[in-house]
Amino acid sequence: MKMNHFFLLSTIILLLLFSACTTTSTMEPEYAPSSDNSAVTVPVTAPSKTEEIHQATEPLTEEDAEYLRSTVALDATDVVSKDTFAQDKKDILDMIDLLETAMRTSNYTKWRSYLTPASITYWQNPRNLQEIESRLPVAGLKVNDLQDYFKYIFVPARAGRQVDEIRYISSTQVKAVQVQDHTDIVYYTFEKINGKWMLNLVPGK
Repeated sequence: MKMNHFFLLSTIILLLLFSACTTTSTMEPEYAPSSDNSAVTVPVTAPSKTEEIHQATEPLTEEDAEYLRSTVALDATDVVSKDTFAQDKKDILDMIDLLETAMRTSNYTKWRSYLTPASITYWQNPRNLQEIESRLPVAGLKVNDLQDYFKYIFVPARAGRQVDEIRYISSTQVKAVQVQDHTDIVYYTFEKINGKWMLNLVPGK
């Protein structure tokens, strides 16, 4: 009888030991050592959604915000870098200073030298001059040539205006605007020809 109890007790102990060994062998360690015995590298976890939102909503600098406003209309194939944007804006503002000097001194010849060739051709067409003459707010003014256009139309519409920023239409076409109450007021359109920004006065271009 004692032998039976001893046999039963031995069997139970063996089963418990076997079960414990089997469980231990199937458990994977939290970190496995590398094969060359170097320090274990803990994987970098991806940022949480909260961290991603925080990063995405960090405030932009004023320079970055202006760059984004200025280039938002460009498509993915027409890229303007921040450095190019800064140089273009400087060149265009310098050109506007020259235009303002020409307007202030009524220097038609100098003003004309800043126009694109297409602008000169367009406003030398009598039909285009007559059309815009019909829309003048002052009756009786005659727009017979490009010089009349400069005197009666261009100067009154732009003299004394303040340009704040530029807006790209493409990498070679830019609007110069004044920003008022989050609205762009366009005063000039420029086109880059042979690396130089020139005043474009062709409607719709």
